[in-house]
Amino acid sequence: MSLITTAKNHLPRVVLSLIFGVPVGAILSWLETPIPWMVGPMIAVATLNLLGFRAFAIPYGRQVGQVILGSAIGIYFTPPVLAALAANSIAIFITTISAFAIGGLGALVMSKVSGVDGKSAFFASIPGGSMAMANLADKYGATMPPVAVAHSLRVSILVIVIPFGITYGGIPVEPTAYRPDFSLDYSILIPWLIAGLILGEISERLRFHNGCLLAPLFLGMTLALNGVTLSEVPGWLTDIAQLLFGLILGERYERAFFARHKLFIPFALINAIFIISASGAVAVAIFYMFDLPLATMIIATAPGGMAEMAIVAQALQMAVPTIMAFHLFRIIIVNMGTQYIYISATWLRIRFSSDKD
Repeated sequence: MSLITTAKNHLPRVVLSLIFGVPVGAILSWLETPIPWMVGPMIAVATLNLLGFRAFAIPYGRQVGQVILGSAIGIYFTPPVLAALAANSIAIFITTISAFAIGGLGALVMSKVSGVDGKSAFFASIPGGSMAMANLADKYGATMPPVAVAHSLRVSILVIVIPFGITYGGIPVEPTAYRPDFSLDYSILIPWLIAGLILGEISERLRFHNGCLLAPLFLGMTLALNGVTLSEVPGWLTDIAQLLFGLILGERYERAFFARHKLFIPFALINAIFIISASGAVAVAIFYMFDLPLATMIIATAPGGMAEMAIVAQALQMAVPTIMAFHLFRIIIVNMGTQYIYISATWLRIRFSSDKD
């Protein structure tokens, strides 16, 4: 189905999302809450869907939102930033390994108490990219809906709890020292965004995960490192990116699934809380071991989507490149390594079972 056809078919339900999502976002913005334009639409659209009013996100919204976000983040990467990231490579490696351990333990507990099969529990608990985990679940014969819902619940909790917790919980925020010194210039910004969208689309067609986020990011980083004058990405444009992601997160809540899997949802919530709490403990450990800012480490180790965590970091004006480096390395290694860990775990389970027999 073409993009135009999809847009026509979904238009009434997209309008419904905007009618309710935009006012809620505006109210939260007026109240000066963290990331209002993502949290507000997410809550509004999720509520509509759970009440039976099927509401959709804007077609191609994920790609557009990622291009805006990637372009806004790419210009933060300067030579001093890259040197600082290299110095934190051990911390980045530790958090990535801990993601496997935390996800594996969460999967073990979920499979024992929720009634969900081991395959589905495994792919639902590993904090990689949600689409990548859903695809692997399908490849290895797991049940996809629980996997998708478990990841959506975890990310939804994170985008609410982390910014509110940091903002109102008394956790000191160290302002980023990496603020790019560019002024707003639409004659530069518009062709730059178009180039990022084209590169992102090519990347995704080549099956690069999060291509529409990473291609503009690396484009901006390359240009900035080579002294090319770029443009600031205005706040209203990043607010649009927030809105697009909020609609996408809200759309994932389908009433039919929740009705069919009432017993699964509490266990998925407990699993999400466990994984988030364990990741928070890792953040505290990294904070003490490497003397990195606690608020930065909380977002850097959070088991959420790379785009959503980047939005949180940018909105709170924190060390975006550091946080992105942690998430980028985790997503790449977890997405690449999960299937091999699953295959190895399955082989070991079969081997030990045969030895007992």
